[in-house]
Amino acid sequence: MSTPARLPQRDLAIILGLLTLLLFASPLTAWWAGMTLPWYTPYALWGLLVLLGAWVVRRKRRDEP
Repeated sequence: MSTPARLPQRDLAIILGLLTLLLFASPLTAWWAGMTLPWYTPYALWGLLVLLGAWVVRRKRRDEP
């Protein structure tokens, strides 16, 4: 069995950046901000993006020789 190909580091960073733009700088922002969500929702979303960014950096360190 072959192992699945992993996305290059740069691709993951671009995907994370596009996800950030989608969540915080698009018309989608008005949609989720208008919902009756808890007050900490924007902080939770930012925290999720920070954790994903840390995962990307950690993955990069593990792949380096």
